[in-house]
Amino acid sequence: MELDVRFKKDRLFKYVEARENEIAGGGKNAAKTALDDLDIHESDIAEFILELYDQNRAEYDRVIHSLPPDLLGLVALEMPETIQEELAEKLGVQEWADVVNELETDDATDIVQKIEEIDEEKAYEIMLQVDSEHKEDIERLKRFDDDSAGAIMQTELFSAKLGEKISDSIKRLKTLVAAEEISNIHFVFVIDDHNKLKAMLSLEALIMLDLDKTYAESIDDLDEPVFVYANDTIETVTQTVERYDLAAIAVVDNFGHLLGRITSDDIYDLIEDQATEQIYALAQVGEDLEHKDGVSKNAFARARWLLLNLFSSTFGGWVVSHFTDAIEQVVALAVFMPVVASMGGVAGTQTLTVIVRKLALGQVKLNDTISVMAREIATGLLNGGLFASAAGVLAWLWFGMPLLGVTVGLALLCNFFYAGFFGSMIPLTLKRFNIDPAVASSTLLTTVTDVAGFFTFLTLATMILLK
Repeated sequence: MELDVRFKKDRLFKYVEARENEIAGGGKNAAKTALDDLDIHESDIAEFILELYDQNRAEYDRVIHSLPPDLLGLVALEMPETIQEELAEKLGVQEWADVVNELETDDATDIVQKIEEIDEEKAYEIMLQVDSEHKEDIERLKRFDDDSAGAIMQTELFSAKLGEKISDSIKRLKTLVAAEEISNIHFVFVIDDHNKLKAMLSLEALIMLDLDKTYAESIDDLDEPVFVYANDTIETVTQTVERYDLAAIAVVDNFGHLLGRITSDDIYDLIEDQATEQIYALAQVGEDLEHKDGVSKNAFARARWLLLNLFSSTFGGWVVSHFTDAIEQVVALAVFMPVVASMGGVAGTQTLTVIVRKLALGQVKLNDTISVMAREIATGLLNGGLFASAAGVLAWLWFGMPLLGVTVGLALLCNFFYAGFFGSMIPLTLKRFNIDPAVASSTLLTTVTDVAGFFTFLTLATMILLK
């Protein structure tokens, strides 16, 4: 594996040297041959460049300025956001215009929007030098909401009309691929004369058809189209793709006109981004794990959530302060207070994680709220009964106080109920009000299980042990 990585790096620098020689007046063939031999995925190149960024900035600049526009654009999209920002400023207008012209519309739009966030005037100047047809497509994609299918689709696709002969469409496809006008083809999208999507079929199914017939004559052998609307959310896109196990999906407008497609590489990125976002949100670190963010920025991003937790835990301490007499009289209560709170917190987090994940995957609908909560409460009570019995017996044997065991057991059972109830109710309620449950649920749940757990435990202790 290490030799393979070294071999890839050698090929990359061989191309860089050939490209520099070409710029200095050497022959073009060497650079073209080295580029043809490069055959390294953009993610691998991005990883190499990140190493250079850390270890040798001169070599980093050298590689960046040597990459051909299409490869440079794809590599830039693989980079962490902070380095993308540096590249946006480092490269000139013409360099970026060349990149945008070479990229497919979805990737080109991403590049332009990232540059716009940093320097609107520079982005405007870049767009002035973009080919008119490509520019129109980019402007159209930019008008969609960031969280919509239309914003991430690409307009490059292969479509065929119902009246077209299948053999003619195959010849046309070969011509387009040879001219590098289209790539990554998974499906033929069949449309009518008004550009409405009527059917779809894979390339594997295409070669099995009678090539002398038209698509209309073969309509019974074509698949019903699976598509999303341009205004559908990205969540809907990923759920649809996963449900039908697709390598690409068509995007249509509200009237069924074919607008574009979303391909597998983007779909994988979407699924990974959603999973990463949920994990970060549940841990309340947001996007502060960016590769090149400084320690102070990371610390500040996390501190705001820690501050919120400080206030919520202080509220729990305030509840405990009202039972100091009980704790002074029965010191054993202080031993089991963290046990009750911790067990409830862990059980609540388990419930919360399951519900948030199911909401993200579309496996739980809001009209299932009652049945979902009932199931989680039942699960909590079942586990609660088991661990309440064990903790109760432990408390009895440890301190020789049967009633302490009863108190601990009942408190744990109640806190497991709170965990099941609030662990499911909080994310479902937030989702109903269009608030991301992954972001806000954790802090709310911790507060509830701590405060309710302490209050229940100490109230039961006052009633049972100090009566």
